Amino acid sequence: MAAAGSSVSVPILPFFFAALLIIGSCPLGSCWAAGDGERLPPTQELSDPEQVFGIRIISLRPTAAGQMLDLRFQVFDPEKAKPVLDKNKKSYLVDQKSGKTLAVPVTKAGSMRQTTLKPEAGRVYFTLFANPGGFVKENSLVTIVIGDFKKSNVIVNNSAVTPIRAEKPAAPKPAASGNP
Repeated sequence: MAAAGSSVSVPILPFFFAALLIIGSCPLGSCWAAGDGERLPPTQELSDPEQVFGIRIISLRPTAAGQMLDLRFQVFDPEKAKPVLDKNKKSYLVDQKSGKTLAVPVTKAGSMRQTTLKPEAGRVYFTLFANPGGFVKENSLVTIVIGDFKKSNVIVNNSAVTPIRAEKPAAPKPAASGNP
């Protein structure tokens, strides 16, 4: 046992190489969102439409006090994902219980969905669907349609795992002196 005040030398190099081995074995697209450094929630087995179109549904959650539904999906095969991210493909959501169709709102700035000619592997994209009056609630089953992509039995889930930030939060700014 070491005496008080003395330091114990622990070789750091083996721990460093072990960490590199663990990090290197994690496929980039499944562990980190490109650009944000956010850890993504664990995903289930991919469905056939997801496999065919090279995307993985991350979440579908109510937002804007339930007036919209926020779809997040990650691209794992950019070539296959091109039709899903094509701005000319119609995008909508169908409530499976009522059959009601919810469209993507279009504002002066354009459609409320991300589109691109060059999808990026590992990147998470979004689409917002109008949900007037909060018609579609948490735990509702819906079908998502984007062009030829169609995925049924997607659960609207308000309690999806929140991504974990890899970096430390910024230190709070000191309060201004004097009265406002």
